Amino acid sequence: MTQELVTSAEQARQNIVAFEKELANNRKLAEIMSYGRAWYAVRSSGRWVFGPSKFIGYEKSSSKIYLAKRDERDGRVTERLLAQWFEEVAPGTSLYHDLYAALGEMFARYGKSPNKLVRLNVLKADLELSSRTGKESRGQSSRITMDADICGGRPCIRGMRIRVSDILDLLAAGNDRAQILADYPYLEDADIEAALEYAAQAVDHRIVRVA
Repeated sequence: MTQELVTSAEQARQNIVAFEKELANNRKLAEIMSYGRAWYAVRSSGRWVFGPSKFIGYEKSSSKIYLAKRDERDGRVTERLLAQWFEEVAPGTSLYHDLYAALGEMFARYGKSPNKLVRLNVLKADLELSSRTGKESRGQSSRITMDADICGGRPCIRGMRIRVSDILDLLAAGNDRAQILADYPYLEDADIEAALEYAAQAVDHRIVRVA
């Protein structure tokens, strides 16, 4: 039986939404989800939902068909196809953090973790919407980084082993910016600002200005 590739962004979107439902009803699908490296996201009911390339790249995907045909499907083919509608999100950005957190929550429901080599892609239409409504500054984008080999992938400052949460803990303990910069000479004032902006966005709260 010939496996037909999807021919539109809408078909891919429908497959992503379908994958989440299929995942909830088929334990075998959950058992192999950690093998997937390329994951594709769309907004559905105000949240991110995900699907792997070899599931969403073919028409009329279901868990039964996917499990039977997975080894025959070529991820390179589906990834090239999906690139016309989706864009890969750069690690270290606020959007990547949000996506990775949402993907991690999905995996955690089934006792799994994302592949260390995971690549996250967003439907371009949803990416454009996020760009219009997002508040991330250029300074924050370049200063807040996430690397699976550094502090367990938690948000850090410029690739160093000092987490955003470390800076927030110092501020919460009563240290002002001058004291933090004196104690940690490799930090810059803009790093503290970036950490505050990142935290404010994470909790959907206003930015707190510290003297």
